[in-house]
Amino acid sequence: MNLTVQHRENTGKGFNRRLRQMGATPGVIYGKEEPLNVSMTTNSTERFIRSMRGAKKIIDLEIESTEGKTNKTVILQDYQLSNLGSHLVHVDFLEVTQDSIVSFEIPITLKNEADSPALKTGGVIQIIRRSIPVRCIVKEIPNLPDALEIDLIDLEFGDSIHVLDLVYPEGVKPVVTGRNFTVVTVAGRAAEEVVEGEEEVEGEEESETEQEESKED
Repeated sequence: MNLTVQHRENTGKGFNRRLRQMGATPGVIYGKEEPLNVSMTTNSTERFIRSMRGAKKIIDLEIESTEGKTNKTVILQDYQLSNLGSHLVHVDFLEVTQDSIVSFEIPITLKNEADSPALKTGGVIQIIRRSIPVRCIVKEIPNLPDALEIDLIDLEFGDSIHVLDLVYPEGVKPVVTGRNFTVVTVAGRAAEEVVEGEEEVEGEEESETEQEESKED
């Protein structure tokens, strides 16, 4: 993926405000050297980011300056939108090499949702996490899918899929600190009825035990 930006010398809130008024967005390139301040056309950059659909991509960034053009290999590290979420206000890039290890979020997508037996009979899929934090070697990024696929075909009422249950592409490892957190789960009326039925059985067993104790007394 290719994107063109312009090197900027000026910084500060006042200058950045004027940039935005002229249809440009300020940004910073981070790396081993000093951060490099840049700006870019807002409309084209918004379209560029939308085209990525939340996936991590390697970007060939062309930087224009008074001294000419240079290129850096980067990934989109972060970006900020206005309070109403309608305009791009800042972009952060991270300069990388093929052997760099980077952390990012990879989206999830659901498979066989319409064919899941639990969902056909009234179950409701609850998405707890829409993306998974992972670590990956940069050279493996071009081989990554746009999202991790979760198959719902075998899920039953009350089942959950956790982060360590997922199959990850080669070179990708989930970032798990402390607990194997839930990604999706199946809930619904049928699951609730099963739980209530179990509680009733337990109650009946207790009543029978109490009756037997009374007879012994």
